[in-house]
Amino acid sequence: MSQPTLTPDQLANLRAHVVYTADGKLADSSTPDPQDLDAYRTTAEDVKAIVYTHLDAFVRAQQEKNPQRGPVPVLIWAHGGLTTKEQGMLTAHRQAGWWLKNGVYPIHAVWESGFWSTLEDVIGGKQAGQRGFTDVTDIAVEAAARLLGGRKFWDDMKVDAAAASLGPLDGHGPGGGFVLAAALRDYLQKNPKSIALHAAGHSAGSIYHSAFVPLLFDGDDAVEKVETVTFLAPAVRVDTFEQKLLPLARRGGIEDLSIFTMDKDHEKRDNTGGVYRKSLLWLVSRSFEVEKEAKILGLEEHLSKAGPTMAYLRQKGERLVLGPVADGKRTSSKATSHGDFDNDADTMTSLARRVVGTRATGDDDDIAQLFGAESRDAFPTPPAEPTAPRGAAPRKRALCIGIDKYVRRPLSGCVADAQTWEDTFRSLGFEIEPTLRDAEATREAILRAMLALVTTSSAGDVVAIQFAGHGTSVPDLNGDEVDSFGTNDEALCPIDVFDGQLVLDDDLAVVWDAIPDGVSVSLFFDSCHSGTANRKLTDADKAAMKIPVGTTARKLELEPAERERFRATRSASLDDPVRKAAKDEVIDAESGRAVEDAPRAVREVLFSACQPDQVALETGGHGVFTTNATKILLANPAATNREFYAAVRDAMAQLWEQKPSFEPGVGLAEVPVLSPHDPDATTPTAPSGLVTVLDRVTDTGVRTAAIVAILRATADLLEAGGAD
Repeated sequence: MSQPTLTPDQLANLRAHVVYTADGKLADSSTPDPQDLDAYRTTAEDVKAIVYTHLDAFVRAQQEKNPQRGPVPVLIWAHGGLTTKEQGMLTAHRQAGWWLKNGVYPIHAVWESGFWSTLEDVIGGKQAGQRGFTDVTDIAVEAAARLLGGRKFWDDMKVDAAAASLGPLDGHGPGGGFVLAAALRDYLQKNPKSIALHAAGHSAGSIYHSAFVPLLFDGDDAVEKVETVTFLAPAVRVDTFEQKLLPLARRGGIEDLSIFTMDKDHEKRDNTGGVYRKSLLWLVSRSFEVEKEAKILGLEEHLSKAGPTMAYLRQKGERLVLGPVADGKRTSSKATSHGDFDNDADTMTSLARRVVGTRATGDDDDIAQLFGAESRDAFPTPPAEPTAPRGAAPRKRALCIGIDKYVRRPLSGCVADAQTWEDTFRSLGFEIEPTLRDAEATREAILRAMLALVTTSSAGDVVAIQFAGHGTSVPDLNGDEVDSFGTNDEALCPIDVFDGQLVLDDDLAVVWDAIPDGVSVSLFFDSCHSGTANRKLTDADKAAMKIPVGTTARKLELEPAERERFRATRSASLDDPVRKAAKDEVIDAESGRAVEDAPRAVREVLFSACQPDQVALETGGHGVFTTNATKILLANPAATNREFYAAVRDAMAQLWEQKPSFEPGVGLAEVPVLSPHDPDATTPTAPSGLVTVLDRVTDTGVRTAAIVAILRATADLLEAGGAD
């Protein structure tokens, strides 16, 4: 069901209730009678008018109506993130009249940070020509969301929330939240006990309020207290919450801080976008935050282990409501999906009773009007987890990728290599996935193809993935270091490398982590920096390696502007001082942010063209590694992985100062190359196909998969119907 468009009269009425910011910033000018949403803007003066004119008029009218009524409740509402301007404004329109009828003055923070459909496209694969993930597991969805956009949007959303609460900075005016908090503090100083402050937020609205609410306690005019802060399915990190808000609640600055959320069983029975078989908060935890499995306040499994927070919540029975539950007028919620809370009559009515301040009396009219939910488009029931047909024969499938036509430093043998590998795999009985060549081989296409191939495989299947093209090293953004690049990450160069698009080793680790049990995955990468060491090739390294005349190195040195472009695709811009300061605020509040994921057990086998201090060479229309590896593979298909590697190494050593590298997963060095393996076997055996002197190669390879800062910013994206 499509939502109505707001009329000019409705937009004009909302000027008394809405603080609208884009990227956390207020506008320089506005119009009192906007004719459409595009024309709706909020300035600092508009924010002050909300408090000093519109709120003041409401307070005086309430006092005249009932001189004995006490302070007038004021509710500052923050919607979820990744909400369009229209969705945020419609939420304000839907709620404002209801709050006013209940004697509450609502002020809505509408903070536009992106479109929920962006993530829907990411996890649903809706871009033209792209395969979706609706037929695969949650692990595939989590990996796709992490790799293909969700992380960047989420981080940008958090930066937007923090920016809204920043004061003036380097010629930039204050954020909308900063101006609102200052005006409310000043109003209370001039009109003591005239209003009682309350804050509520749905999903990422809790992130907004983690920056906004502390502002009410700033300065000489700090408020005495905020009566209630209520979060519905909060998406804020536990560490941020415990640093920014919990201390205020403990000392009584926040009289009552409460959480409404689903119990763990309903979180896991929820669905996001009809694709992901858990609630959005699980996707936030596993895909959007810096560290995988980040602790999110609204997830019962995480909340129950947050000692300081739970100690506070247990002090009063009303402070934690795990739904769905019908248990009193102030503690009921029938929400069974993440997007339900701000549209659930029981939840919103319970919230209203807390704000209005009435206690349960047994009457149904203890507030003036119950909340009336409006229908929304529901997401379809997600498909069942796919299962392989009984008795299905194991499959052998291969993906081949070759790129020659780079805009700068083109190559001449990579597409030919991809064809050679395709022919080789086919002769060994493999089904060939559509080959990605030149313009087809974008970062997104490569990662989607790899992820689809891996996650649609079943135990017993054998997967081979080949890449030929440039390799490079780039600034390591792990831990979101914003003042320096830190160390370097290795990367494969897709065709859109000069647009800042790279396939990092950390990106690949996300894909390999999604390998189902019992699936054999072998990788053949003919490019520079295709091994696992994390260091840049130095001038001394290049000088030490003699590169013969007539050969070309498959290594791309990115220029400074290209490196900056790469960083811009994965993190908030540092050119804007407001966003940089907001980013610092976000990082400072996330004490667990720097914690890396535990080392991952390597389950794939990687054959790389060269060592980390060498370059991969091509000559005669092919890569040196590809020429030797494919010949040896066809001649010795029964060799173990270790034997195959040694044979390729020895063959290349006769003519080239290029030594391939070998990284076997746990227990896989002695398994036959390109063969199924038993994941439970501890001492795999294989026929000996080659006799050669072997280098010492560990077969307990463990690679740290610090799943990188890949996708930044934003919050409530896939709520039912896309609206808060």
